Order: sequence, then C-alpha cells, then structure tokens
Amino acid sequence: MDEKTNDSVPQLHDQDLISQNEMLKSQLINSALLNELVKVLHSCTDIDGIVKTVLLSFQDLVDFDRAIRFTINTDEFRLEPTNWVGVDDETAKKLLIPLGFDGGDITDAIFLNKHIFVDEPDPTCDIFSREMQSRSYIVAPLLRKPTRKCYEINDCNNKSCRCYGSVNPYCWSASHICGDKPNVSEDDKRRDCVTCPAFSAKGVFWLDRKNNGTPITSDDITFLTNIITIAGLVFDNFNMMNALDEANHGLKNANEKLLKANYELEIAQSNIRIDLEHARSIQQKLLPQDIMTFAKHYDIGARYLAANSVGGDYYDLFNISDDTYGIIVADVSGHGVASALIMSMFKVLLKIYSRKETSPQKTLEQINEIFISEVATEHFVTVFYAVINIKTQKIRYSSAGHCPILYIHKPTGDFVMLKTDGLFVGVFPDMLMNEKEADYTCGEYRMVLYTDGLTEAVNTKSEMYGTERLQNIATQTLTLNPSDAVQAILEHQKKFCGTQQQEDDMTLLVIDFK
Repeated sequence: MDEKTNDSVPQLHDQDLISQNEMLKSQLINSALLNELVKVLHSCTDIDGIVKTVLLSFQDLVDFDRAIRFTINTDEFRLEPTNWVGVDDETAKKLLIPLGFDGGDITDAIFLNKHIFVDEPDPTCDIFSREMQSRSYIVAPLLRKPTRKCYEINDCNNKSCRCYGSVNPYCWSASHICGDKPNVSEDDKRRDCVTCPAFSAKGVFWLDRKNNGTPITSDDITFLTNIITIAGLVFDNFNMMNALDEANHGLKNANEKLLKANYELEIAQSNIRIDLEHARSIQQKLLPQDIMTFAKHYDIGARYLAANSVGGDYYDLFNISDDTYGIIVADVSGHGVASALIMSMFKVLLKIYSRKETSPQKTLEQINEIFISEVATEHFVTVFYAVINIKTQKIRYSSAGHCPILYIHKPTGDFVMLKTDGLFVGVFPDMLMNEKEADYTCGEYRMVLYTDGLTEAVNTKSEMYGTERLQNIATQTLTLNPSDAVQAILEHQKKFCGTQQQEDDMTLLVIDFK
C-alpha cells in the first residue's frame, strides 16, 4: 500500500504542472494576440477601420461568428446598429432597441456598465432570440475613460448620495439623488442619464456563436472584455486626436483670419492716423495764426494741448473794428474728433456774428439759437467771451458756464475772477445770461484765460490741481512776459500731476494790456 501511495504522488504533481503550463501558454498566446491587435488598431486611420478591426477580432480571436456594434441615439432614446459582421444587412437594420426597461439585457449592460451573459433567451421577449435565433449571447458596453466624477461635473456637494465618490455611480437607479424629482419613472431617469456628461457608455457590443455552437466560457469572456477595453481606449485616443486635429485646424483658420483682420486693422489704423493728422493740421489752422500782429496793444502767450490728436478747446484774439477786439476761450464737452468738429462750427459762427454785434451777451445768444435749431448735438460748449475797446479801455464780457477768468493788477498782485451768469451754449434756448464790464490801465493788468482741463487735472493721489494753485503760480510769475508765464504755469501743473496721464484738452492764454 505504501509503495502505491508513493507512486501516485508524482503523477498528481506532474498533472498540475501540465495544467499550469497550458494555462500560462494560453495566457501568453492571448497577450501576444492582444498586442498584435493593439498594433493593428493604432494603424487604423478612421473610426470605421477601428470598428471593423474590432468586430473581425471577435471572429478571429474569440470565435464569435456574429457581432454587432450598437450606438446610442439620445433623441430617439434607443440603440441603433451601426456596424456588424456575420449578420445580413436586412436583419441587422431591424434591431432598433428601446433604452428603457423593455430593452432587455443589452440596455441593462449599458446602464450597469458591465457585460451580461444571456443563456437560453426567451424568444417571446428577447429580440435576438426572436429575430436571429440566438441560443446564447453576450453583451458588453463600450466605455470611455471617465475624466471627472458626476458630482464634479454637476457641482454637487450632497455627500449622502450613493453616487458621490463612486466610480460607477448608477445614477439612473439611485433614489433621492441630486435633482431627482418625485414620482419619476425609471425610464425617465434613464433618459436623463444618457444625456448626462458623466455617462460613460458610448455604445454596446452584441456577440454570439451561431455556427460552431461552442459554449461561451469564462476565459472567452475575459479575453472578450480585454478586447473591448482596448477598443474603448483606442476610441478615446482616436477621438481625442481628432478633437485636437480639429482644434488645431480651427486654430489655424482662426490665426489666418486674425492675421487678415490684423492686416486690415493696421490699414484702417493707418488711415485713421492719416485722417487724424489731417484733422490736427486743420484744427491747428483754426487756432489764431496772426495773434502776434496785435503786439501794439497786447503782449500774448498761448498754449493749446489736446488730450488726443485733436480736441475741443478753442481760443482766439481777433480784431472786430478799428478800436475793438474780441478775446475768447471755449471748451466743447468731451474731446476728440466730434468735439473738434463742433468747435470749428462754433468758430465760424463767432466770426460771423461778432462782426454784426459788439455785445458779448447777444453774440453768444445768437450762436446758441443756431446750435439749438441747426446743430442739435448732445455736445455743449462753455465760453468766456470779451470785447475790448482800446480807446475807452473798457472790457465787456459774458460767460456761458465757463470757469472764472483770472484778472490781475500787476503792480499789487491783487486779482479778481471774471465770471457772469449764463448756461452752456447748445443746451437751452434761454441761456439766462448777463454781461459785465471791467476797466483796465495799459501796462498794469494781466488776464489769464484757461479751460477746465488745466484746473481739473489730477495727480496720482486723485488730488485736483484746482483754481487756487493756478492763482498762486499766476501771481508769482507776474514779472515774466506772458509766453514765459505760460511755460512756468504749465510746468507747475505738470509737476503737480506727475506721471498721471492727461485726460482732457488744456488751453492757457496770458494777455498783458499795453
């Protein structure tokens, strides 16, 4: 007995080794086959080629002689056959399967994210048994690799939900989930599920063995799921590459359009710069060109600084008659081309009406009537306008909403601010204006005219330069000639403002009466 027992032990041991060797051999063969399949799949240049290769691999590697790939039609809420092998076209096209519970095991495989083996299906309720006489089959979902969890996509913080943190959330079957409505059917839940960005199934494979009748084993299922997993990864990579290619193509087209747009913009900007330069040149010509010809009666310094290429400030000193001169400083609301255009119109009207009327008040009222009736613009004009009689040494002046003018007695440094009541030009028919008069003695008086761009300029601390600072520097520069005084005042203001950018047009005019 002992000898027989001892003889049997090596026999059993050898049988185990043979079995293990066969299993290892099978695994190595399967690994080699999968590696070759991966190479073939990566060599495919389109989705159809990938699908065809996968379906043929089912036949060649796992002996499934019939295979169908179904995709999800969310609009029709059903599975539709898109590719097949071993099945005639007419039969395959009939297989339109609803995604609800009446769809059977193939739909359950999609929503449960797992393969299902169906043995001896009932022909009364199973479409594959009825239409294709399938005795047994397997259905396996084609899954994409999830990149974010459902609660991340839906920005959900309900940690009590069973879907929270789950790799396979089964949202369609969970109760009391975020956004779940009461009394909602399971099919309606499935409808929401297939349209959810977190839904991972991109389709499902159906396979059976009709001809050879070999039973489906666990090894077959393992090998099959490995193939489908690889196919899912290849699909993801291919779709990703396609998306990148499309994005790159779109980016290339966008860059080409951008280059074209930039070229056109450069041309447009060049034209605008040319137009602005022409406008600036025209505006400079609108400013007084012969102001120094009045040096017999006045010593004058003037500076105009536009915030942009062109602006809306205007100043002038002009002869009305033998003994009468007009002096004006004006500011159109805003700045830029529109303001410059309004100001050029104002200058033309001023030169027309000042020849007919020596009253500053009446002249501005007549110009206002034209602005109200003919120009009809949203811009308005602030004006200080004075008429000077060198024979009587009288100054008559009116102000249409303009900032006060500094009038200094040079020997003493005393000053007054010249201003009258009056509304802006171009706003109301009745300007509510009045007119005042001042005397002067030759050689003793200086007038400093300006626009609010000078006094309302701010520094980096948002502090305004203000009228008081202008008064102080103006009285400190009385010993300077008007041109040097203008330069000194502007330097003082610039030092105060520092690096703060100029935001409004500035005009400064200093006049000494001889």
